[in-house]
Amino acid sequence: MQQILTVEQILAMLKGYEESLRMLRATPKYMRLEASERFTTSNDLRLGDAIQALFEIHEAILNIEFSNQVEGQPNAFNDSLTT
Repeated sequence: MQQILTVEQILAMLKGYEESLRMLRATPKYMRLEASERFTTSNDLRLGDAIQALFEIHEAILNIEFSNQVEGQPNAFNDSLTT
């Protein structure tokens, strides 16, 4: 059976993952692991990169939702969505 998530649930999940990773990144044990010269990934990624990616995905979904709401309103401006 396929579970259907609402946009609000998806946003909450992304925010929860982001906050969990922030807490993990702040732990002394993790900081020591990441600071090790033996800590390598194929693309030189760090946990901060994953946190940033989740943040940007969250923001992109919010922009889509805002855009969808604005499109439904007469005479609304869409300029705030461009960066």
